[in-house]
Amino acid sequence: MLHQHSTDSRRRGMTTMEFALILPFMLAMAMATIEAGTMFYSWLTIQKAAQSGARFASTGQGDEQGTRMAQILATTESWLEHLDNGGTEITVRSWPETAATGDGTADDAGGPCQLVEVAVIYNYHPFTPLIGAMLPSVIPLAGSDRKLNEPWRPCE
Repeated sequence: MLHQHSTDSRRRGMTTMEFALILPFMLAMAMATIEAGTMFYSWLTIQKAAQSGARFASTGQGDEQGTRMAQILATTESWLEHLDNGGTEITVRSWPETAATGDGTADDAGGPCQLVEVAVIYNYHPFTPLIGAMLPSVIPLAGSDRKLNEPWRPCE
């Protein structure tokens, strides 16, 4: 009976030792999953913001009132409210044709039947203790979308 108690005690000790060896790996995997999920959520949000901004830009709303750029930026920024203040940069540019050749015209949403692009860059800051130390302090995430402007007035 004494011999049986000693064997059970050793098995419990071995299980505890195995758990202690695997615990750091499991914590690191959990932190990596959380970090990757948060980064993926941030990237999807940025991409959706760019798509929404480009979709709004293609309608030409606000062109006659002179508020088009402000409305495009406001539409894009409304998607970015859920992100931490990592710093975002929104750029709008257009091309006179339906093809994006060259750099385009910056800070211009273009006219009817022209190509418009809304691009968003977000500086993501890793936050998990274990994984964040292995990553750069800032990871730039980018999203963009291009749309052909609708003919809200005759195309030139």
